[in-house]
Amino acid sequence: MNSKLVVVSLSFIVFFSLTGCSDTSETDDGVDNNGETRQVSNDDDTKESFEENFPEPPGLTLYAGEEILDPVLGTYSWSVENEDGTVTATEVDAAAPPELVSIIDPMEVTADTTIDLGFEEQPDRYTVRIWDEDNAILSESDEVVLSGEGIVIYEVLAHWEQGTATYAFSLDIE
Repeated sequence: MNSKLVVVSLSFIVFFSLTGCSDTSETDDGVDNNGETRQVSNDDDTKESFEENFPEPPGLTLYAGEEILDPVLGTYSWSVENEDGTVTATEVDAAAPPELVSIIDPMEVTADTTIDLGFEEQPDRYTVRIWDEDNAILSESDEVVLSGEGIVIYEVLAHWEQGTATYAFSLDIE
């Protein structure tokens, strides 16, 4: 009797797990915080809608001599004022820079390489931090400092009127 109960229970668990994980492309009417009805969809078209509804900070490109690197966007807090006078805000948390850069290869540079930060929109101010593998900040500066040899993990903490953002990258200094 107990074995039948276990088999039936497992069957229900598997059935509901598969049903809950199925990929459908339906639309639903949803209700937003103002009580207004809106259409919600999980189609591919929602990516553009997501980006319009949840603003992101400007991108950052790292120029190291002739090489170009796009740092990983980390934690950020960003808000924009809408045409109707309301504000749309986004808060995103991310792993520490050592974890963010662990999946990408560091850019190889020499100690005399010139490093430039190219923001899509220049921030009011920014700080460049150097991290160790144990998630500790070793130093802060107003520029990318190429010190030592080996892999160095950097984080850029930028501030704009609309919010703050962090970007992470690593360099292999020869």
